[in-house]
Amino acid sequence: MPSNEERRQAAREKLAKQNERREADARKRKIKAGAVAGVVVVALVAAGCYIWLPQGPRAPLRVGAEDRFRSLHVTCDFKDRPDQVAAARKSIDDMKKQIAQAKTQLAALNAEQKTALQEQITTAEARNAETEKMIPQLEKISERNKGVTKPGGVDVPNTGTLTGSITTNQGVIGFELDRSKAPCNVETFVTLMQAKYFDNTICHRETASESPDKKSGLYVLQCGDPSGTGLGGPNWTSPDEAPTFLKAADGAATQPGASPNVIYPAGTIAVANANNAQSGTSNTGSSQFFLVYKDTTLPADYSVIGKTDDAGLTVLQQVAKKGIKAKASTAPKPGQPVTDGEPMQPVTITSMALAQ
Repeated sequence: MPSNEERRQAAREKLAKQNERREADARKRKIKAGAVAGVVVVALVAAGCYIWLPQGPRAPLRVGAEDRFRSLHVTCDFKDRPDQVAAARKSIDDMKKQIAQAKTQLAALNAEQKTALQEQITTAEARNAETEKMIPQLEKISERNKGVTKPGGVDVPNTGTLTGSITTNQGVIGFELDRSKAPCNVETFVTLMQAKYFDNTICHRETASESPDKKSGLYVLQCGDPSGTGLGGPNWTSPDEAPTFLKAADGAATQPGASPNVIYPAGTIAVANANNAQSGTSNTGSSQFFLVYKDTTLPADYSVIGKTDDAGLTVLQQVAKKGIKAKASTAPKPGQPVTDGEPMQPVTITSMALAQ
């Protein structure tokens, strides 16, 4: 039987071993905790390098992808358009003032000058009367425009083509839109087609005007205005995208400061606008477009959005053969051909849409 001293010695030894085990366990926990903390620090440092430091391992890949994305997209400034009814009324009022001023000058002119000025006054009065008749149609289009949202204009693709068709009462006009030529204007037309903006509208103007030297001319069918007046369109305009890729017109004279004349080939689809170099007006393209049915010479001011197919071009040429119905303000002198006015054979667009 152990003595009291032996029992105390055994207890001291047992306690010492327990203390050693506790210290060992504590050291293990400390080492493990330090290792975990080290992993967390390394992870945070690595994450910091990736997120914040340009020399991070993935930065070149990310920057390269961003650069490529930017090279394939553009930003478009679609500007809000002034109220079209108010603009038409202002145009009428301005014209009336000019006519009144011109009439005061008649008495001081000789017979030949008086005749020439009187012809100008008569034409201006006829044009004003036509514009006044257009006001109700322009008022109707304002309701149509409420259902069409302006494109955002951010990250607009500048590559790729889109096919579709313009179905008319005269036949189907197939087309291909090219984003690389005028990405902002193509975006406008994609937006409008998706909104069925062109459906059940007319082509309001046709031209067949040959230059005096017979080396050039203007041969287009103009469409895209739901009001049918030539003054209408959505509540925004598109930026100009000049067609730098078109061939220069040989021997074509240009006015000082104006864009050079170029040839818009037959089959071209371009955006009509109301730009005016003298007044500094620009970026007025909208929904109106013209379909070229014969090589046409114009300043390089009209954004080219695409082309028609061969069958569509044939449809346009058949419409052109039927002739043009002159308006009072554009009626030629007796014996001269009608070169500008409504198509003699009315053209109605029943639908205009992209291929599914």
